[in-house]
Amino acid sequence: MYRKVFVAETASQLTINLPIEYLNKGVEVIAFEIDDNLDSAYVAKKKAALNAIQFFNTLQIDMRSFKFDRDEANER
Repeated sequence: MYRKVFVAETASQLTINLPIEYLNKGVEVIAFEIDDNLDSAYVAKKKAALNAIQFFNTLQIDMRSFKFDRDEANER
């Protein structure tokens, strides 16, 4: 199942990028109005994005002095 909430503000046509596992398969699209508060969804998405940025910033590694040794990598 794939669920995506869209708000069509200016156009009556909408293009949806589906996950690759849906290619070459029949897909049913159901459109209806939702009563959810879209502002809270926006805040939740923004908070999740900030959490992701904070998480990945903690994983930064200084690779400036790293030298790749192809012979060492290919040793068996």
